[in-house]
Amino acid sequence: MDKYFICLANSYKHGGRCIAGVEVSPRPDGRMDIVRHNDGRPCWIRPVSMAENGEIPMQLAQGVKLLSLVRLTDVVPCPHKAHTEDVHCSRMECCSNDNEFKDDFMSQLIDPVHQAVFYFRGKAIPAKMIDRLNYSLMFIRPEKAGAYIDEEREKSKYRMKFTYFGSNYDFPITDPYFLETFKKNPERYSDLKGVYLTLSLGLEFEGFHFKLVAGVFLSPEIEMEKNEDSSPSKELSYMDRQKQLHSNAYAKWSQEDDSLLVELYRQGVSINEIMTRFQRNEGSIRSRLKKLLVEDSSGNWFDYYDQELARLIDLKKETENQIGALRKELLQQMENHGEEKIKTTRFTISYSPPKTVLKFDSDLLREKDEELYRSYCNIFDSKLFREENQELYESYCKPVQKEASIVVRQNKTDES
Repeated sequence: MDKYFICLANSYKHGGRCIAGVEVSPRPDGRMDIVRHNDGRPCWIRPVSMAENGEIPMQLAQGVKLLSLVRLTDVVPCPHKAHTEDVHCSRMECCSNDNEFKDDFMSQLIDPVHQAVFYFRGKAIPAKMIDRLNYSLMFIRPEKAGAYIDEEREKSKYRMKFTYFGSNYDFPITDPYFLETFKKNPERYSDLKGVYLTLSLGLEFEGFHFKLVAGVFLSPEIEMEKNEDSSPSKELSYMDRQKQLHSNAYAKWSQEDDSLLVELYRQGVSINEIMTRFQRNEGSIRSRLKKLLVEDSSGNWFDYYDQELARLIDLKKETENQIGALRKELLQQMENHGEEKIKTTRFTISYSPPKTVLKFDSDLLREKDEELYRSYCNIFDSKLFREENQELYESYCKPVQKEASIVVRQNKTDES
């Protein structure tokens, strides 16, 4: 079976290259459709060799560039843990294509589902947690980003700081094409606007899978600006910065734009895609949607609240799941290190070991003393009744093994 993908990563990997991209399906008219998962995420492909670390030899990767259309022959999936995108193939070659950096094209490749980078905000994932993930590649458009050199590091000193859905990240850069340009004048890349990033989860190293920036995509306009000498200027206002990021920021909405905005939203198009389509920021999009849908006289005013409630509840569930998993990991770490209490400026965390406790058994009370059950069942397990009738209460309890647990309290901070 042959497969095609648009290259979004061509980075360093153990003396070779790691190449990956979003799968596309050819049409009879020569155009390509993006292949997606059921949840709307683009499907990724990462060809790997039979070498120990799966790297692609340098000579095979020479013709492959970012946004190249690549064809793989005799594709056989070979997923491994979170690296579900891995495949073997007998041949890899570039095809002619006209893909170029345009926001309407790039936005179609973005991950519309995950709002945290590979599970949580940390720089790496412990190897024992890797089975919880079913993906290891993402394509995103961060709110802000900047490359820098960490002089205190011997390795992985070329790094990218960026903000994604309000969370801050700091990962090594492994994109050789971007690094070649960046090293010539690092200061010019400290504040990147309109940048797209390919993020990858590395192979296990010393018990961790580290998160990487495997591809950096700058618009032609930005690259041109970076290559020109610029003189110092006064700091831009918030309005001017928004206009730089979004060409239609603060522009008047037309009736045609209003109609299209509502239509796209009701079709389930993501806010990120709508932002790209209208070249406006998220606050502007949501504010306009609320105004249009709430004031809709057709009786569909609740659409906005219906979809916003669903979005926020889904986000809450995802956050709660992440917190739950993190608590389990923290519990295990406290057990491993023999910690009973940890206190930081933000949190106080207390560890309770496994223990046997007495638990009230209402069925046992009813079976042994029906009259007592009818008289006191509603209050039998109350704190006051237990204190005043401890011996009686314990006679209707059974021992239960309670697992180890932690209590996490957020410390109050002095904001004065």
